[in-house]
Amino acid sequence: MCRPELLQIAGPLPRLDALFPVAAGLFAAAVGYGAVQLLRRPVAERPWQAAVLQVTALLFFLPVFLFDSPYAAVAGLTVAHGFQYLVMMSLVAGGGAAGRIPRWTALALLLNIALLLGVVLNLASHLHGGGPAERALYGAYLGAVMAHFVVDAGLWRLRDEFPRAFLRERLPYLLR
Repeated sequence: MCRPELLQIAGPLPRLDALFPVAAGLFAAAVGYGAVQLLRRPVAERPWQAAVLQVTALLFFLPVFLFDSPYAAVAGLTVAHGFQYLVMMSLVAGGGAAGRIPRWTALALLLNIALLLGVVLNLASHLHGGGPAERALYGAYLGAVMAHFVVDAGLWRLRDEFPRAFLRERLPYLLR
């Protein structure tokens, strides 16, 4: 909203350029406050896994303030989302009670699935200009991306008992 020209939005828009430094200051203050709250927790209640998750959450929107290009900012947010999700899923795959498959096996399986699906999605993401079969694969790619958001919204809804119990078992330091 502060810099609509970055998004190539034309038209008579109110000039809000002066709000960008205010937004950056508020972001810095929020990150600082979050860091202080993290450091105020006793070390016993601040395992490194929880600290990594909190730091990735605090710095998530940093690309918006670092880049002048909207494409670089969105790419940065995309990378931040992917990194945050990979950290969270790695902790879920490696956490929890013993008796499941070994931790390193679970992490290796997760990494291989992520890499394989990433390659497939990357290949499908460039098919929008091809023939009917390629466009159908591109449509399937787009549907998979959108379905990911819908499925994630349901799986991580912490007000429901199953996600809370699942995360409490695997990441007890995350939920009190």
